[in-house]
Amino acid sequence: MTTRTLCLSVLVLLCAAFPAQAFRLTLSGVLSGTGIPGWAPRRLDRAVTGQLMFAAALIATAALVATLAPMRWEFSSPVDWRWYAAAVAFGCLAPVLEWAAGAALLAIRHRRLAGIALHRLVAGGSVWVVLASVGVAAAEEVLFRGVGLHLLDQVLGWPAAAALVVTAIVYGLNHLYFGAVTVAQKTITGVGFGLLYLLGGHNVLVPLVAHAVQNVVVLTVLPRKEAP
Repeated sequence: MTTRTLCLSVLVLLCAAFPAQAFRLTLSGVLSGTGIPGWAPRRLDRAVTGQLMFAAALIATAALVATLAPMRWEFSSPVDWRWYAAAVAFGCLAPVLEWAAGAALLAIRHRRLAGIALHRLVAGGSVWVVLASVGVAAAEEVLFRGVGLHLLDQVLGWPAAAALVVTAIVYGLNHLYFGAVTVAQKTITGVGFGLLYLLGGHNVLVPLVAHAVQNVVVLTVLPRKEAP
């Protein structure tokens, strides 16, 4: 399609808004034993296999959406290198920020959040899982910042602040599989990723670097922290 159609732009955005939920719920059924017995490859743990499959599915979705979105945008644009440094710093800080947000939310409910640790639904300690997490980070940034935030801000003409908040909330809801607290945590870091995108010259590589760093830190540092 060569003619920009705003209604089609919205349709593309809505269809790609919650891919993770469908993928995770489907995989949880298959890999937990309620699906096809013995379907998972024997050489990999089922949890690792599930994350690899999820990453592949989400990357394919992001590529399809980036191709079909009826608008012109770029994955990268000239940007000061200091924004990449800021992205790395934010990626390292994000796990602590999410923990603080979760602790604050649970404190309101008179509950206490344990120390920083991997979510029980996330497999750790595998190079395959780390690579999958980097792929997921890239796909999510293409979907939520490269396409979603760009579409609302630049194509549909929303105020930047409104586009930032909406895409952050949708990004947070895309983690509902992990629970309500995780949704709030991811919404907050989603705001950070969005700010990096907007202030970094609408260059999706900037929040992508931050997101990838966060995932790598979580999957490489936390398992060691939990080890006795």
